Amino acid sequence: SRVKNLVSTSILEAIVGCNLIRVKVNPELALVAVIDTGDTTCRVTFGHNNASDFQDRSANKVHRIKERQKREGYVINQCYSTVRKIKQLIFTAQQRCRDVKVQRTTFAKLRNLIKSEDEAAAIVNCGGIGTLSNAMIIHSEKPLVLAEAVATLAELAWADSSLCSKTVKAGCISIVLAAMERHYAHATLQQMAIGFFRSLSYDGKCCRSMNEFNTVAAVILSMYKNPKRVEIIREGSTYLQNMV
Repeated sequence: SRVKNLVSTSILEAIVGCNLIRVKVNPELALVAVIDTGDTTCRVTFGHNNASDFQDRSANKVHRIKERQKREGYVINQCYSTVRKIKQLIFTAQQRCRDVKVQRTTFAKLRNLIKSEDEAAAIVNCGGIGTLSNAMIIHSEKPLVLAEAVATLAELAWADSSLCSKTVKAGCISIVLAAMERHYAHATLQQMAIGFFRSLSYDGKCCRSMNEFNTVAAVILSMYKNPKRVEIIREGSTYLQNMV
């Protein structure tokens, strides 16, 4: 009854874990409030004329905290889940390196997981570049496997430019060139190969390495043999412009 007659309402607010406790208190100068509970945060607030508004704001704050914790936990779990998928895919590709269908589908799934430099780094750390280059050597007569592997290498370079030099050191330039020469009539492979060279053409050191292998001549020859393939002409033109 005395509290109702007060112009200003006082609230004792306690957050215990995720539970919110609110108690109306009399704002006396000698007021001492003690809650003997572990991991408890208490706050006494004076001067709110509308206790219900204050309670609503407090409840919304707790709700926002819970939602943020859920989002952060989801991001962390999603990251760990993606890394696990990458490890499993690379392991499968290594264990079943002679299976054409497994190689093709595995590389496609691996490429679809690359959304940022984090996924690209995870693939490299798990031995992805070596797995891709070995598959291109083993399945040199299978243009679809080659196209998927080359496209994945290009996606790694696009996601993180610092990985370009690692693909060069792994000998991928010569492997991709050999695939282009062997399957000059396979438009998809030609497009993916030129796209891979274009992804490297923004790095000066990689450009010098490609010049050593004369990739410019290979790209021009591919454009000459596929004059009606718009994608090949577009990719090749951009690559040549970068190499000038």
